Amino acid sequence: MVPASAVQAQIPYAWVNRNKYTVTEKVAYIGTSNWSGDYFVRMAGSALVVNQTVSQTSASTAAGTSIIREQLQVVFEWDWSSQYSANISDVERWESLCGSR
Repeated sequence: MVPASAVQAQIPYAWVNRNKYTVTEKVAYIGTSNWSGDYFVRMAGSALVVNQTVSQTSASTAAGTSIIREQLQVVFEWDWSSQYSANISDVERWESLCGSR
């Protein structure tokens, strides 16, 4: 996310994309917790599980709108294919940035 104003540019980490969702073929999960076990066990958070189905002939699909799961899938694929995403298994790259283990 690029800050739209000088005020927004002063917000720490405002440019970091911190989405907390997952998408499967049928369901979308949108939550407030990071994806680590301790967040799910020790932290309070909220989540929305969307199991929204629609037939291919429905009025909403014909009108050009999509279900929430499809919208999140588009966002995920956009981020996944971004020039700013990085392969986390590229050990050499991370050692050059973070130092060796």
